[in-house]
Amino acid sequence: MTHVHYRFSDVEDGIKIVSPNLFLPSIPYLIRGQREMTQKTKSGYPKTASILALVGGILIILGGILFITVSAFILPHLNYTNLTTPPRLTSASMPGLVSGIVGVMGLFGLVSGVIVLVSAVMLLSNSSQRRTWGVLILVFSIMSFLGLGGFIAGAILGILGGILTLRWKPPTQ
Repeated sequence: MTHVHYRFSDVEDGIKIVSPNLFLPSIPYLIRGQREMTQKTKSGYPKTASILALVGGILIILGGILFITVSAFILPHLNYTNLTTPPRLTSASMPGLVSGIVGVMGLFGLVSGVIVLVSAVMLLSNSSQRRTWGVLILVFSIMSFLGLGGFIAGAILGILGGILTLRWKPPTQ
């Protein structure tokens, strides 16, 4: 059984098999070729904006989950008898009211975080529609402040990722 090894050469779209050869290409050649291939894939698209938005979306989701958990398990069991209630409310209705408000804020943060996270993933996979994903990331990162904003840091990271996405222009050739 004869083993045939192929020699490779770089082309614009990847590696092209040129001709069978008995010698394997050297390791530095393969590493250099791999580096050139990865640099050419997205025409210099900066992934920093996508990663910032991705981390921001994760933090916003965690903040929303925290708010929902607190509103479901902690707030209903607190003692609200020492609070001064508005004229139409009784102290017995306060746990439900406070828990409901915090729960809605958490749900809003959760939905905003999911939209930011999905937009960041789509930005990584489909950079041709970067304006759409950048606007979604920016708008829902700002709106996430209504639901804790991912401990504030998530919203700030999302806003930075959205701004960087919208400011990026493809290199001219």
